[in-house]
Amino acid sequence: MTRKGALVAAGVVVVFNLATLAAVWSNRAGEPEAVLQLTERELSLPPREAENTALALRLEWVDPEILRPGPGWFDRQRLEEVGFDCSLPVTSENRAHYQGQAPRAVFAVLEYEGEAWRRYEAEPMIPPTPDQRYVDSRRAERDPGRRAQASHLVLVDVGRDAAALRARHPNRRREIVMPATATIRVVEEPGQPAYLEGRVAMIQPQQVNVPRDHRHLLETLQTDWRRRVTPEPGLPSTGSITPRYRATVKWGGSLEPWLADVQPSGR
Repeated sequence: MTRKGALVAAGVVVVFNLATLAAVWSNRAGEPEAVLQLTERELSLPPREAENTALALRLEWVDPEILRPGPGWFDRQRLEEVGFDCSLPVTSENRAHYQGQAPRAVFAVLEYEGEAWRRYEAEPMIPPTPDQRYVDSRRAERDPGRRAQASHLVLVDVGRDAAALRARHPNRRREIVMPATATIRVVEEPGQPAYLEGRVAMIQPQQVNVPRDHRHLLETLQTDWRRRVTPEPGLPSTGSITPRYRATVKWGGSLEPWLADVQPSGR
């Protein structure tokens, strides 16, 4: 590489770093959009990777509607509100119309240890049914251990307007608004008419980076880590039932989270 080329490359790196710092500053300027106290259930620790010097916690959440019969609150009307075309009857002939629709960029509301979580926690386990597909999709819900290990962060709402969602969910110490991706699907259950339901396929970002000054505790815990596994977005995860740490996470004006503090549980 010539000297000129090296200078150009260095300049690109400097500009990128400055842009990144500006984005971080803009996100964190002013009062946080939300501040939540979470635990290991909601912020899962990855296994140690020798070649990876960075550390990030995975944001875990649940969608109990996956485990309930019927379309739930993410129904046909809500699907239309977030931009899906639901104008055709829900029949086998129109399945391709619905399955062919692209995911929509939305905002999602996650509530921590609120009414949605208490309802989910109190619900009885779903019994097996004769339809094997229905059984398989809800197998985790019939395992009491999985329920005990689940995140207490519950999906409660979606929309296209973050400000409107915040107005409907004003508790900034319990509810967070985050960018998300929504999908539509046709559901056919034994003996029931087919119906449409929405799913949040992804919350963004999916991880919260750990600053260097908070890594020591978490890196120590990685040595005896049993990896948590999430079979599909919104389903409960496996792992330690008793959280080993708690963390303060703040969301800024750009709805980006950052880790403000982490402490051992019980301190």
